[in-house]
Amino acid sequence: MTARRLLDALGGSDNVSSVSMCMTRLRLELAHPELANYQDIASIHRVLSVRPRGASGVEVVFGPAVVEAIGRAVASLTGRPLSSRNAKAVNGISPVASRRKTQNRRGVRILGKDYLSPAEPRQLDRQDLDHLRELLSMVDEPKGGERSDAEGAGSLKALVINGPNMNLLGLREPGIYGRRSYEDLIDLCREAGLDLGFDEVRCIQSNHEGDIVDAIQDARGLFDGIVMNPAAYTHTSVAILDALKAVAIPCVEVHVSDVPEREDFRQVSYVRNACIACVIGEGLEGYVHALQILAEHLRAKR
Repeated sequence: MTARRLLDALGGSDNVSSVSMCMTRLRLELAHPELANYQDIASIHRVLSVRPRGASGVEVVFGPAVVEAIGRAVASLTGRPLSSRNAKAVNGISPVASRRKTQNRRGVRILGKDYLSPAEPRQLDRQDLDHLRELLSMVDEPKGGERSDAEGAGSLKALVINGPNMNLLGLREPGIYGRRSYEDLIDLCREAGLDLGFDEVRCIQSNHEGDIVDAIQDARGLFDGIVMNPAAYTHTSVAILDALKAVAIPCVEVHVSDVPEREDFRQVSYVRNACIACVIGEGLEGYVHALQILAEHLRAKR
């Protein structure tokens, strides 16, 4: 269960002091933030990214279709109330209108809450200010969670996507895929990424085509490049190909096994039409090679 895995990686349910939700993000305040294991959180199915939030908080990004269910599950397991700031109708304001400032006779009204009123001036308290900052971030944040120019300048971030059954590395046909685990692959990618100058290498894996499409779409504006092993979807998924073309993020295709020497049906790759390079048959080290190609390509463009 995703929520239980998340709580384990956060240091247990007792370590979570509050749970809130906004758009695609689950935000948790921790009694002991040093207990949070970011690597374990990032490896959880459906987690797109994770980062610290403030002095004692953690922000975990999920797809919009799943964040509410996971948030409710976490709240139930911790016994903490779920504070939701998703873009749903609030005090009669629609999701579209909730992203805009509206003026009424009492002053500025955002998401149904009055902050400033010429007729009734008052001092904003800390809770008001926190809520206002949150709402303004929803209004001003570029579509797809794009980084600001200041944040993106000079940094390199890569997303490593693995398709179906790659979570079973070490167990799945070890004569073909080797005996190293998926956790070993995550460690290898992150260490190689640091050596190659990436500020972040995020690794995700899914057995579901739609999740991979969502991850590619959500990567726009957050990641500079993608390394992808679509696994079986390599040979079947036009949807993944279309997603890569749509976001236009440089992508390197990688495969652990020597695909050209395998079955006939594995000789077709749809995703290759949207990739800048392909690395085949180098085992897990092929991911290092793919990251190297990606890093060189991205720096050449700058």
